[in-house]
Amino acid sequence: MKMTLLIEGARRPVTLTEEGVTLGRGESATLRVASQVASRVHCRIFLKDGSPYVEDLHSLNGTSLNSAILTGPAPLTLGDVVTLGEVNVRWVPEEIRESSTPRGAGESSRIALEDRAFDASGSVMIPHASLEALLARHQAEKPTEVGPLFQRLATMAGELLRAAGLRELLESVMTLVTGQIPCQRGLILLTNAHGELIPEVLWEERPGAWTAPISRTIARTAMEHRVTILTTDARVDPRFAGGDSIQIHGITSALCTPLIVDDQALGVIYLESSLKKGGFRLEDEHLLSAMGNFAAVGIQRERETRFRQRLERYHSPQVVSEILKAAQNQDAPQLQAQRCEISVLFADISGFTRMSEGMEPLRLASVLNRSFEALTEQVFLRGGTLDKYIGDALMAFFGAPAPDPDHARHAVEAAIAMQQTLEALNRQRPDHYPELKMRIGINSGEAFAGDIGCEKRMDYTVMGATVNLASRLESLVAHPGQIVVGPRTAALLGPAGLRPLESVLLKGIEMPVEPYEVLWEGTND
Repeated sequence: MKMTLLIEGARRPVTLTEEGVTLGRGESATLRVASQVASRVHCRIFLKDGSPYVEDLHSLNGTSLNSAILTGPAPLTLGDVVTLGEVNVRWVPEEIRESSTPRGAGESSRIALEDRAFDASGSVMIPHASLEALLARHQAEKPTEVGPLFQRLATMAGELLRAAGLRELLESVMTLVTGQIPCQRGLILLTNAHGELIPEVLWEERPGAWTAPISRTIARTAMEHRVTILTTDARVDPRFAGGDSIQIHGITSALCTPLIVDDQALGVIYLESSLKKGGFRLEDEHLLSAMGNFAAVGIQRERETRFRQRLERYHSPQVVSEILKAAQNQDAPQLQAQRCEISVLFADISGFTRMSEGMEPLRLASVLNRSFEALTEQVFLRGGTLDKYIGDALMAFFGAPAPDPDHARHAVEAAIAMQQTLEALNRQRPDHYPELKMRIGINSGEAFAGDIGCEKRMDYTVMGATVNLASRLESLVAHPGQIVVGPRTAALLGPAGLRPLESVLLKGIEMPVEPYEVLWEGTND
């Protein structure tokens, strides 16, 4: 049985048997998808009693048929949509052709990539140049066209500045590029955290007309060697004399430029055209290279903005600046786990449970948010990092990711300021609100700090015995209104302002602990 599947914008005809075809991101899958959310071999479409069926192959994120999660083999009918994590695969009739869209319509999709023997031999390979060098070269070769080129680039710069978010920026770039350079298909591919090129935006003059995958070799060569590649006619390239792939796939003229910022490669812009459309010219290479310079700056700006917004939820502005210095060209880069000396602070608001019993949820959330905002500010003012909120408690640490030789002192100063802040909030509370008290536990020592989680969600956090003891000091030793520190914190602070408490044996801690109380009442911030 023959059927046509629409996968990530490309039509894929298949011949279905009882063994069937598999879909996934791995090389062993019959039909590959680019999404990292899909498993290596995600699902199978096969014939059963002469009819097509689909089944999940124990994938990590599951398979859905028309939005319903599959729990076993299910029959397929024409028009059905199978979803692999986030990738939609639709069974479409063979005779359907997508309607043409005007140039610059900005249709976007993720498409599959496939390695093919496509080399740059016989092509024009031009080293990447700065915008100034490109304009100078263009002025030397085409002096009368410099004005129009400046006008095009000025228009592009204005469009990119107005873009709200990375997705809108990429679609704006593709619309501007395909509006200036005649082509039949255009793509923007960006590097992920592993340096792999991932398609982000696809534009087609006639959606679905070109089903062949693009040349990964051209894209990789352009990015890795910092060159713009202009292939005028791949069909006559001597490297392809022994094969039919270029004739079969219809690749004739390709133009690819890298996206470079400060010598860092962010990805490529890749265009394809046929000789019937005139192919690409050297003038197109000039224009795409210049537009690629603008696009790269815009992409980098959006990545840094997104990364900074993420970091500012957890770190003080000073810490955010330090992290960004070490991560200028990555999209929310992973902070590798490392051993470091830190002080960990746990704070729990007592009395909040009793308050919540007679309060409306929205008002309760408002009170909690107002309290956390004021308390977290005291952490940030002393260079601390917010780890997480845990119900009516919070966890913070000092000394990571930026080293802080005074982490113990800063943690205790933050704790004192938090207690004083809560007292001030109590004085402003309505008459029917109960008084809030806070228990705080602090411990210092070695811990592992870094991004922990999975590919879809990472959190910067700390782990180890130092963290566990800080949590026990807050929950099992400190009373409402108290600040209790561990012996290592006390040693770093010195005896002034501390009162020894009785030795205690805490759950999960092998040896008895000698805690200290911080005598904070009456002190000034």
